[in-house]
Amino acid sequence: MADIQALKLLDEALIDSAKKVKPLYYIEPVNEKEEKEEFLAGSIQNPRFSYRDLEYDPREIEQRLESIEIPDDELGTIFERKKRDILLENRIIANRGDEDIVREATIMIYGPPSEQLVEYADKLLRETPNIEAEKRVSSELIRNALQEALFENGLADWHVELSDKRLTTVYAAEKKITVCKERKFAEIDIERLKVHEVGVHALRAANGYEQPLKIFALGLPGYLSTEEGLALYFEEMTNNTSKEMMRDYAARVIAVDSVCQGLNFKQTFDRLKSYDLTNDQAWSLAVRAHRAGGYIKDHVYLDGYGKVKEFAVIDGDFDTLYVGRIGIEHLPLVRRLVKEGTLKKAKYKPHFIR
Repeated sequence: MADIQALKLLDEALIDSAKKVKPLYYIEPVNEKEEKEEFLAGSIQNPRFSYRDLEYDPREIEQRLESIEIPDDELGTIFERKKRDILLENRIIANRGDEDIVREATIMIYGPPSEQLVEYADKLLRETPNIEAEKRVSSELIRNALQEALFENGLADWHVELSDKRLTTVYAAEKKITVCKERKFAEIDIERLKVHEVGVHALRAANGYEQPLKIFALGLPGYLSTEEGLALYFEEMTNNTSKEMMRDYAARVIAVDSVCQGLNFKQTFDRLKSYDLTNDQAWSLAVRAHRAGGYIKDHVYLDGYGKVKEFAVIDGDFDTLYVGRIGIEHLPLVRRLVKEGTLKKAKYKPHFIR
């Protein structure tokens, strides 16, 4: 049996730290609208973004996590890497705007896109026409749909709120989903986001909270590729994806690859435009890749999609993948821990795998 008690202290520290160390919140530019106007008008080549003031002390997080000793066993190894990842995210937040630090840290967490993935993204973009769906659905309607989906799946302690943040985001540590209050959505997004945000992200996190260690709710190190791959795969399986979305995921890979190659913002924007993207599309994708100085993780969506599609054919044990926010690579350990009774089977499952 795994020594759960020996990891409890670190587990609690990780949860507490994750509530404060929120990279997607702190690296979102607060002056994007103004910089976009200047950039598209040709007044500037490379935007200078500013960010929210920090609501916590990064040094306190670092000192607390570094002071905790971790057992030298299989679960301890996972905790050691998770601690490292949170410390790296903490470092990114504390050094927003420093390209060298931010890019090095994110590559350590997510790795760079492979040559094969970039080639696949390039092929997908060149072979798929850029046809944008009409967007008339309000953020309020999306919020209500997601809140209803949470209740329908038994997650009464989760909530959805409108936010200034541009992207729809799940904050597992706070049990909440945010929706951009100023965005308009396509009709397909009502069901697509219920699958993506609730059916995958929220339900896997909720199952993680049922486990004796809450790291399974935060996400085991390396889980994100599987997490986003599952979301894309089940969008497709429930007929809630579109060519527009697949182009977007492919273009994210190109944007990340541009940063990895050392291209500046203008060069990344121009490269994206070469794929027949609109100014708005190219701008948004370039911002995602260059925010904070180069927060490059967006290649994991398309990469994970390919891995999950392969997993569905070779293995297909989605029930175990819903034990928490785990990666495909964690399945041997998780299966053993479930079998010995250390971990519980998934309590919450979406309708599309029941």
